[in-house]
Amino acid sequence: MPNSESAVFPQPESLGEPTTREIQDQEARSSIGAAHHVVEAMYDAINRRDLEAAMVYIDPDCVYQDLNFARPFVGKAAVRQLFNEFCQGLPDDLQLVIDDITCGDGPTVGILWHVELAGIPFPNGRGASFYRLSDQTGQIVLARDAVEPPLKLGHVAFWIIRLVTPLVRRFLTPTDATTSATNDGTESAAPRLFPWAALLLWAIAIFYTYILILSPPGQWLPGEPIWAIQPETIHEVVAESTNFWFILPILNHLGIHFIEAPVIHPITEALFNLAEAWIAMFLPLLLLDRRGQGLPKVSIWGGALFLTNVFFTPYMALRASNPQVQDDQPPQKTLLARMFALVGLGVGTGAIAWGLFARPEFGDWMARSQYLLMQLTTNRVAIAFGVDLVFFAVFQIILMGAIEPQNSRKRWLRFIPLWGLGVWLLI
Repeated sequence: MPNSESAVFPQPESLGEPTTREIQDQEARSSIGAAHHVVEAMYDAINRRDLEAAMVYIDPDCVYQDLNFARPFVGKAAVRQLFNEFCQGLPDDLQLVIDDITCGDGPTVGILWHVELAGIPFPNGRGASFYRLSDQTGQIVLARDAVEPPLKLGHVAFWIIRLVTPLVRRFLTPTDATTSATNDGTESAAPRLFPWAALLLWAIAIFYTYILILSPPGQWLPGEPIWAIQPETIHEVVAESTNFWFILPILNHLGIHFIEAPVIHPITEALFNLAEAWIAMFLPLLLLDRRGQGLPKVSIWGGALFLTNVFFTPYMALRASNPQVQDDQPPQKTLLARMFALVGLGVGTGAIAWGLFARPEFGDWMARSQYLLMQLTTNRVAIAFGVDLVFFAVFQIILMGAIEPQNSRKRWLRFIPLWGLGVWLLI
């Protein structure tokens, strides 16, 4: 087995007399000793946009893992395609600059690098790479590039790790159905596959939480995140909660004034109470959902009702990881379901009427429509409620479709937001 000082490097094939560049490359390869020289020579070839010279240092069985891509590049042809895209698609003055590199005698090399454009450091252009050389060919047989991410999560990354850790522990726990026999006859557990739907819903839940609740002002959305919330926003949220389901405004209108209802824009009240009425009707829907058996349905529903939809999306992800349940029997709806339907339909319909006609001092329907549009483009709280309504419509379709039998003539009700759910619970 040759050591790194005596590794054999392939010589490029050429027809006829070698060119000046080929002679230089042959001389460079003949002088290469330690593994770090291989990596430095490859970087130099890439910076010259000399694809053939760079490929000299790639093993035929190379596995190149660029973490910007979902899958590794396996084999010399795949790595050539990756290098070719870099060499052909980027300006010549964009260079990979080595900041530091390990210089041992072994077959592995670690490197810190950054990208420069015309001598100017490129934004988010730093990275670290690891390379392993083959003992047989002296070429790079394994590479992994870790590139600086454009989105700096900071402390949010720790929060996401804490959120995801118990989920990974739960869903990657080996089960009896996923054990396989090893060579010595014992059973080796393989991780349980995570359904794509569940992965997608978890991704939505994480992005929902970050973008709507945690992202800095102006990064993705206008308005302030929860960690920099302003007194005006707190006052708005408290006022909306005080006028929950319009109970206080109605009592004040009837002459009962033990607590005065805050006077806020009727569109704001309508958006808040429409979402609250809709999610209220989800409780009987969740209780009828057999696929969600074993999940904390009431707790999740309560968090969604009194806080935010951030509690409800994880339920849909957890539910999607459970096996599907086939049931051709129509659901048995209780008196509780019908009571929630009546309340939800009453408050939801009343919220729209309230937004259009209540508190005349706030203008006509045209002025209110303009105010709604302004809120949905500038106010993060209003944007969150708008996103919640979209999610509720999608989740209603999924849950009702799973509960109502395929041959039922009532399945079409799931496509009618809010009112379809209310009518379905009643009949």
